[in-house]
Amino acid sequence: MRKLAVPLLWSVGALYNGSAQTSNPPPEASGPAIRVTTTEVALDLTVRDKRGRVVKNLKPEDLEIYEDGVRQKVLSFRMAGTRATARVASGTESEPKPVEAHSRVLRSVNVVCVVFHNLDPVSRLNAVGAVEEFLKSDMTPETYVGFFSLTDVLSPVHQFTNNREEILQAVKSGLNGMPMDFGRASEALLTANPTQATVDVAVTTSARGGSATATMRVTGGEISKSVITGADVSNSTGANLMRGDQVRERGDFSNINGMRETDKIITMVNQLGTLPGRKTVLLVTTGFLSTGDPDRFQSILSNANRLGITIYSLDTTGLRSDYDTVQAGRNALGRVAAVSRQQTAVNNSLAAMRENSRQNDNMNDAVRASDTQASLRALSEGTGGFLIANTNDFRKPFAHILEEMETHYEAVYRPASTKYDGRLRKIEVKLARNDLQVESRTGYFAMPDLKGSGPLTPLETTALAVLNAQPAPHDFDFRSTAYHFRSDGTNSQNSLAFEVAGASLGSSKDAEHKARHFDVGLLALVKDANGEVVDKFTVDSPYDIPEANVAAVQANAITYTHPVRLPPGRYTVETAVLDREARRASTSTFQMDSPGPPKGVGLSSLMLVQNMENVSGPGDNSDPLQFRGKRLVPLVESTVHPGTKRYVYFAVYPDKSNSEKPKIQVEFLAGGEVFAKQMVDLPAPDATGAIPMFVAAATRPGSCELRITAMQGSASATQSVDYSVAAN
Repeated sequence: MRKLAVPLLWSVGALYNGSAQTSNPPPEASGPAIRVTTTEVALDLTVRDKRGRVVKNLKPEDLEIYEDGVRQKVLSFRMAGTRATARVASGTESEPKPVEAHSRVLRSVNVVCVVFHNLDPVSRLNAVGAVEEFLKSDMTPETYVGFFSLTDVLSPVHQFTNNREEILQAVKSGLNGMPMDFGRASEALLTANPTQATVDVAVTTSARGGSATATMRVTGGEISKSVITGADVSNSTGANLMRGDQVRERGDFSNINGMRETDKIITMVNQLGTLPGRKTVLLVTTGFLSTGDPDRFQSILSNANRLGITIYSLDTTGLRSDYDTVQAGRNALGRVAAVSRQQTAVNNSLAAMRENSRQNDNMNDAVRASDTQASLRALSEGTGGFLIANTNDFRKPFAHILEEMETHYEAVYRPASTKYDGRLRKIEVKLARNDLQVESRTGYFAMPDLKGSGPLTPLETTALAVLNAQPAPHDFDFRSTAYHFRSDGTNSQNSLAFEVAGASLGSSKDAEHKARHFDVGLLALVKDANGEVVDKFTVDSPYDIPEANVAAVQANAITYTHPVRLPPGRYTVETAVLDREARRASTSTFQMDSPGPPKGVGLSSLMLVQNMENVSGPGDNSDPLQFRGKRLVPLVESTVHPGTKRYVYFAVYPDKSNSEKPKIQVEFLAGGEVFAKQMVDLPAPDATGAIPMFVAAATRPGSCELRITAMQGSASATQSVDYSVAAN
């Protein structure tokens, strides 16, 4: 055994070439504050008949509610909604039991799809004004609005959001935005509540593992910039004659155009049908031309009702007082009448004879192709909606739409399980009547109301779905660990660390800005010995990295840390990391112990330091990795390169009741054998009572161990860290 030739030990003050500055001790932080709030579940239900109309006469005995397969006792059942006043009591006329403040309220998520269809520059201005008026209506916070353009495919223009101003700006800008991926546009909606559909969309698994994907991804062309001619702005005789000519032209192509238009509606219904919940479509259009085939049209209505889609059509041509759809029909019917008169004439020309042979087709096309509102009305009323046309007063029809959207039942029950373990609780509602359909949340994640935490974010919901997946996905490696620091007797100060290799992350290229986009999401749940969630940590970190720096990012690791104070005990940390650019996910689970107060001198965990960063703004006294305006970034990866100087950080906590001076013993081991050992007296503690220290890590090739023993009188505490040194 030999002495080290150079000093390896510094206090924090020595590292900064100055004595430790005094500072006010940090306030004592309490342990994990949890408000247990879910003793009851208030579940919103919307019940509709086969035509999509809201049912308002349901009784409590008409339904059964199951959670995780166990039937629940319904404590209260009532008709609710912002504008609904009806109340249904269980067998009595008295007011039902109100929802308690401590209940978990599973509100209905209203899905509103604003769809622009067949708009020319003039009608688009009317459409934008109408939609702005609609979005100014008093909608509930659970209402998510998405903006789409319907050409040959349903193209998202703006993702679903409950931010009214954001969607208003998108509508005002019209169709000038870039086309979006349907799955990404629906992310906020899909994660608004943990329905089974959300889990299916968020996670796919295979025999080799699992991954987070968007199975709803729709590919297609860009948003069409072509102008589709609509009705003229004038209602003059010449304009009406032109409409009649348009009807004649449509007569030759009515089946082709009708097939194309119905194909568009079928595409819209099928794409929106993949979304969870009840969908309200505000179809803003200049008209809809069908094929005239009743069976084909009825199949569209049946499919829309089966998929929970209600269509409210808004005919922008009917919003102008100078337009009359009937006049175009009169012109077309006049032409048919003229053909009828020609049938009595003798020596008709070949063209006249051809027209005579097509009289019935012309009659059908004249009515169908000139009055496009008829098809819109049938489409709307057949799915439980209605047509808004020939008016500039939107207040009443828009209020009616919102009333139908928000009218629902509220059923309250006490869940069979009150364990808040972050797992998915599946809900199933069964109706006694087969002719009715019910929409509700199909589950919820059993998360406690942690202090300061709000509703689950889309990232958190997706990550919880990943953590609930079986088998657990593992598409790439990442590392996680915990470091322990001082204990105040009630709680222990800890820091969680998560490290993701940059080389394992996918990215997308931004050619315009010569950069690459990375998008990392992370959710960590800390559970106690009973499996209850006592703390959570969320990271939502998109990065735009210049191309010149991408190689450096991929050669290093991205590290996140999270301070947490826990009572003494054993805990489990479950972590999901999402690589949203590559649509991959990985999970991990590790155990950690939160130590109790030491008997005598205390010693923190030993932590390899990757680097130190400046802390912007005021420091966080609850974070043990922050001091003097710096933040320590741990190196969770245990491989040390011999050409890189690495330090190990730790803190000694002297026993205030012991008058003897503390000291430490530093030992370096290689292959289990001690090759260097040093005993050092420690400086005085700082104002917090701690002695922060740094030790330079020895770089002997192979497996190494640094062992620190803190001693004060007869008391001692030992910690060690293992690492490997790569060969030169």
